[in-house]
Amino acid sequence: MHFLSTLTLIFVANYAHVAADLAAFDVSQAQAPYNSNFWACAGSAGYGKAVIRAYEQACGSGGQVDPNFVPAYKAAKAGGIPKVDAYMFPCTGTQPTGVACKSPQTQINELLNVISANKIDVEYIWFDVEPTSGTCNAWNLGASANFALAKQWVSLLKATGLQWGIYGNGSDVSIRNQWSGIFPSRSSNIGSDLPLWAVQDDGKPGVSTVTTFMGGWTKAFAKQYSLDTKTSQCGGSLDLDSFAS
Repeated sequence: MHFLSTLTLIFVANYAHVAADLAAFDVSQAQAPYNSNFWACAGSAGYGKAVIRAYEQACGSGGQVDPNFVPAYKAAKAGGIPKVDAYMFPCTGTQPTGVACKSPQTQINELLNVISANKIDVEYIWFDVEPTSGTCNAWNLGASANFALAKQWVSLLKATGLQWGIYGNGSDVSIRNQWSGIFPSRSSNIGSDLPLWAVQDDGKPGVSTVTTFMGGWTKAFAKQYSLDTKTSQCGGSLDLDSFAS
């Protein structure tokens, strides 16, 4: 979660057989927001959607809206990206800074206030469920407490009336399977009625190619299939995705 010639080749080669899906990418780093050339370059390569980090752990303050979110959104739209989604990487653990995470409701309110104030139009907001450790910790409360907290989050997300989805990794490879490392089991269901953005880093585009599921899901809405793709001409680093819409 973490160029044009290169990006176009990737797009053409990978999407020849999955034309029904939207070719997409997601970004979390600050390389993209103020670089209009990056967004125009990505837009001209044929990508139909970008997903931008809108909220970050910010463990020194208990969570915050990513300061790059609004300028990145505006640059993406100006660059010709047809659809832009947002994702939320919440503060969810006990932090080495000693600063407590803000309440889930406070974090949600902060994000939605910025979206409203800036008239940002996103189709989906994705709730990022993945562990981190070191500078900032995520989901380090123990399996049962993590599960209870995730259920609380999902209940509050649904109460906003907006379209939310869950980003998660249920890989069959145990060392990569983050879900069963966070929650009591692979089948722990925090909200399988929401769309799933599945992480399956196998280099194969197409939502229909997702084969690993967890948490009650049996199908995916999106797939993240290539992590940390380095780009040359447009600059920056991004992840490649397929979306149903």
